Amino acid sequence: MNTPVLDEGLLRLRHTGPEYTGTLTNHGPMVIEALTALGRPEAVQPWLSGYLPQLDSRPARFQPVERATWRQALGDVRRVTDWLLFFRAELSQNDWPTIATTWWSRLLPGVAAGATHGIIRTSHALRSMAEFPSDERLGELAGALAYWAARYTELPGSPAATGHLTLRKAVPRLPLHPNGVHPGLIRDRLDSLSAVPGFPGAVGGLRSPASPGQGVTELAEMFAELFVTHGRQWPTAFVHAVTAPVAAGSVLHLLPPELQRHTHDRLWQLAAALYTAHAPTAPIRPLPADNPPDPADLTDQAVDNGDEHAIKLTEACLRAYGNTDNPIFLHAAAAGLTLFPEEE
Repeated sequence: MNTPVLDEGLLRLRHTGPEYTGTLTNHGPMVIEALTALGRPEAVQPWLSGYLPQLDSRPARFQPVERATWRQALGDVRRVTDWLLFFRAELSQNDWPTIATTWWSRLLPGVAAGATHGIIRTSHALRSMAEFPSDERLGELAGALAYWAARYTELPGSPAATGHLTLRKAVPRLPLHPNGVHPGLIRDRLDSLSAVPGFPGAVGGLRSPASPGQGVTELAEMFAELFVTHGRQWPTAFVHAVTAPVAAGSVLHLLPPELQRHTHDRLWQLAAALYTAHAPTAPIRPLPADNPPDPADLTDQAVDNGDEHAIKLTEACLRAYGNTDNPIFLHAAAAGLTLFPEEE
């Protein structure tokens, strides 16, 4: 992805914070990377011009993150700029693949960070850096890791896939939240899973996949299907069970084998958590029986739509479709274009 447009876009976003209005994730870096991956770099600057005015500036420093005590700063969003400065220093003193692998491993237990955006944003940053390194992309990698660390959030239980169930059999055995859908944000609903005692055991029922890559692909296929059938009421929640495995799967080859396996297990735990938290009230629709739309038409429609989730989902689905030829990804992208932007 050797395009100056991405670097120019990242430069425009450089001084923005990772969240705005106190609750919403800044999707800017992920969307402009997705637009260039879709082959639509000419859409980056116009999209940014419409998106930038709503963003907040980067927060002030709070307390420096130190190498000896970094664990104490995990999950403290007040220290997001301190984390950014920490990672900038680490990346200036070490090669970026080593830092990325080290911190992916350390942050992976907090896979729910930023309502999934920690791992998604880091994946976007990593794959753009791997394709064509630049100073702006290195800075974005630092910002993505900083957001993951500052919003670090663990889910209940151990996610090791050591059971005997296939994914298609494991999903229906996931418990639904007994109190329905918890009020608040996605992160609040994921935090509420501590009240679902059967959740850790159900997650552990999944059997180990033949390979981590195959397992992550199966996760994306399964949850793309669930986005189509279950996603109408809570599309922003269900969409991340698709975009997280696709984004992380796109950089899985950059990780050592054991970390690939752990990544699959954590992505399963994350997708399962989104399902358990949001499926209790989800109206179920049948899978479409018609032919899927053309990928080029989906790209055009996503750019015209302009919603950050529609663009990211379309890019993820077309990437996954290109690897699998599974039409469910085209149907999922088409569904997203009807569901985003969400009505107020």
